[in-house]
Amino acid sequence: MRKRLQKIIAEAGICSRRKAEELIKAGKVTVNGKPAELGDKADPERDEILVEGKPIKIPEKVYIMLNKPAGYVSSTKSQFGEKTVMQLLKGLRVRVFPVGRLDVDTEGLLLLTNDGDFANRVMHPRYEIRKTYFVVLDGELAESDFEKLKRGILIDGKRVKIDLIEKRGKNKYRLVIHEGMKRVVKRLFAALGFRVKYLFRDKIGNLSLHGLPRGKWKRLSKRELRLIFSENLSDSFKKS
Repeated sequence: MRKRLQKIIAEAGICSRRKAEELIKAGKVTVNGKPAELGDKADPERDEILVEGKPIKIPEKVYIMLNKPAGYVSSTKSQFGEKTVMQLLKGLRVRVFPVGRLDVDTEGLLLLTNDGDFANRVMHPRYEIRKTYFVVLDGELAESDFEKLKRGILIDGKRVKIDLIEKRGKNKYRLVIHEGMKRVVKRLFAALGFRVKYLFRDKIGNLSLHGLPRGKWKRLSKRELRLIFSENLSDSFKKS
């Protein structure tokens, strides 16, 4: 598939897209023997792409599921000395990045990959990939709160609705939402006057952790990848 050169170079792990653009401008990138220009596209499986005279190597596409514990930031690098989820990927020799984020105190299913197109499909709102969460609040929802969540709550000028919600015990709930807004679950309940004491994501689409221990990771099979894009909402509340 044809892609912009800077994206191909970044995906090969050579440098960032911005640095790749600088290399292209400096005439250090060629495609099939010809100097590349900014904006050019190529197919890494068919075209010969050289960066500073060396052929690029496209790494194997990797898709990982991690059961993220609390205390780790969903980032490839630490800004203030925090522990990152990358420290949990012991034994992995391929560069990957988190698909979206879980707050440092939020636990559960986090995807990581080196496939930018896959990450975009999971994260972009237009694909409406549903995420399932287990939530513990500091109080009990009233019937009117359930209705407000289903009708939608205004956040940053946008009306945000949940797909499903059910009670799972005293102050405990499980909900499904496809909105990808930052900290959306906590903000929804804050708008109703509640604080989220514990938040755990156990499904993306119909892919669940399936007993993966906290802090552990695994590579996803093709069958598991298909589950992410499953549209069967009735499966969302099935036990993993």
